[in-house]
Amino acid sequence: MTEFKTQPPLANQIQTFNAPEMVSAVEHLAELGKPEVLGAVFDFIKDKKIGELIPTRFQVQKLLDGGLSGGAATIVGLAQQHDPDGKITGALQARAWKELAYYSSDLGASGAKDAIKNAMASYREQYQSNPEARIRSGINLIGLATLARQLDIPVPDDIDRVKLATSVLADLNKTPQAARDPQFHASRAEAFVALDDINGAQIELGKIAQDPNTSAETLGAVTRQLRHLWRLGEKSEQGAGIIQSLGAAILIRDFDVARLPVDDVRALAEQPAPSNDQLEAILGRDGPLSYQWVKLGMECAQSVGVMRTAARRFGTGFIVRGGDIVPSLGDEPCVLTNAHVVSNNPSDRAESPDNAEIVFEAADKDRGHGFTEILRSWPKENLDATLLRFNGEAPKLKPLSFAKNLPLPDGTQRVYVIGYPNGGELSFSLQHNTLIDHEGPPSGKPVDSSVCRVQYTAPTEHGNSGSPVFNSQNWRVIALHHAGDAKAMKRLNGREDSWPANQGIWIQSICIAGQN
Repeated sequence: MTEFKTQPPLANQIQTFNAPEMVSAVEHLAELGKPEVLGAVFDFIKDKKIGELIPTRFQVQKLLDGGLSGGAATIVGLAQQHDPDGKITGALQARAWKELAYYSSDLGASGAKDAIKNAMASYREQYQSNPEARIRSGINLIGLATLARQLDIPVPDDIDRVKLATSVLADLNKTPQAARDPQFHASRAEAFVALDDINGAQIELGKIAQDPNTSAETLGAVTRQLRHLWRLGEKSEQGAGIIQSLGAAILIRDFDVARLPVDDVRALAEQPAPSNDQLEAILGRDGPLSYQWVKLGMECAQSVGVMRTAARRFGTGFIVRGGDIVPSLGDEPCVLTNAHVVSNNPSDRAESPDNAEIVFEAADKDRGHGFTEILRSWPKENLDATLLRFNGEAPKLKPLSFAKNLPLPDGTQRVYVIGYPNGGELSFSLQHNTLIDHEGPPSGKPVDSSVCRVQYTAPTEHGNSGSPVFNSQNWRVIALHHAGDAKAMKRLNGREDSWPANQGIWIQSICIAGQN
């Protein structure tokens, strides 16, 4: 095979940190079972506050100009301290170049050439020198070669897709039954894709999606690989259905907070559902019902936006029918958020509406919508709510519907939260979320009868202010999220003790105030 040399990582020259790349590298370290390296990586992430450094856009050209991005390059540097034979370093370097190839391929051949070339060289080296990594390296080498050919980037003549995929399948078939985990089935699925056997791939992916031990993170990694490396969603209607079904599978897994690419959210909300047969094949017997539940949630997610100024992203808001809060507004679409997010009241310490705009990324990630005025606002010590009027034409998105009543706080009712924590990526908190108390009727005892609070255990992240809180029955809004304390939120209804909880304002308290 032709030899390529990869560019060395230039950690000191790069200031960009990329979230998917960091996650991929850490996941790979976990797979290799090197706790001492993982500890160093997580210490680095905690110390550097990676979440605050990640750019809102993937800075492809900057990365290609300098080699590996700062995050992956730093991890490679840490791994070198514990990796005298270079196996971990080589695997990380290959993984990081592949991540760059994923995203730079959107720029076409000119932007992707170096990343794909270096990724192929890294995986070729892994394939030839590291027997433990032979299967995954072979799969990635085929995928990168396929991507390169799609972009008219030269590929060495001796990379034979069919021959290499057949060899990988033969190696996989030697795996004992007891060791056939989700990674095994993911590798088989990719080998079948390489052989243009989409039916075979779908069968393997169904085994992953229906395995209760498959985590949301694993499903996300498999989906990302199929989407970006293999471009499966672009191959056929069946391929697009697989990507949609896997996106739904991620959201019905057991997780605290999930992030789904906004393009996937839009596809789940807007594209026709895959056939019932395909949904059952991938998601199981209840697949069609599960998919419809996810689809309804993604339609709601399109109406949830991130607040921003020219300098920062800082909270969440969502589209409501103005007349549901202030009757005279009728069907006018408006935005509801917290007063401590947007307000003209100095005591709220919020952004002015003149400086703020909202972006509904799951509908149109490139367009911001400004505001002309605050229609109603209640201070953060009260309802902590602001109703905003759009400047110009409102987006053609469906206002979220309000629930008339609160569920019983009997410990069995789930709630869902969708938002942009800290102004970051669109996040979903759909599992482990329980309504634990509220001050609404019939038995609530609010301190102020005009402000009924709702408490729940949803593991929302800091910065989710302004997010809608939904009931589990029909995706109707029950509350406006405004606070949380992982240790000591004061309990409701006259209780003096505290507990870990998140808190929202009952949406009907806001509606009643708007009518007065």
